Amino acid sequence: MLRMVVEGVGFDHRKQTVVVLKDWDGQKLLPIWIGPSEAKAIALELEGARPGRPLSHDLLLAALILAQHKVTRVVINDLQDSTFFATVDIDTPEGIKHIDARPSDAIAIAVRAKCPVFVDGNVEDALIEMSDVVTSENPAEDLGEIADEALPFEDVAADEGSTDPRSDEEIERFKRLIGDLGD
Repeated sequence: MLRMVVEGVGFDHRKQTVVVLKDWDGQKLLPIWIGPSEAKAIALELEGARPGRPLSHDLLLAALILAQHKVTRVVINDLQDSTFFATVDIDTPEGIKHIDARPSDAIAIAVRAKCPVFVDGNVEDALIEMSDVVTSENPAEDLGEIADEALPFEDVAADEGSTDPRSDEEIERFKRLIGDLGD
């Protein structure tokens, strides 16, 4: 089991939202493609921003605290057909309970609960070496290309003929994030 840090969220070279986890030694990355709502929930918490009303992850955490439960850790523990799986471990009066969750929701809860995030099992095989990512002047493209090889990605938005409302400014922000990983 390897402890990770939620490095940030942004967009890949296909303008899809991705959360980037980095190991404690700063040598390995794990990009996980997630939905825009979950990306926003994670980003808001990482930036310390407070929305006017609680988001779903805030509500869940508040309910757990009121029930005298504590989120102790999140484990991204499986990868099947390019889909990650995770558990949220909750300390209850009856002992630790492992709740199945999508990694995006689990990470959104983890950043709010300030608990550690781990990868385990075959997920460790999906980690990308930092030295493989930052090899050119455009590290965001490097990450996208490496991730394409590591995790086949279906471009659903292109299939549906939808247009992506994300701005170039947001894409540049993600590129800066990936570039900062190499420092």
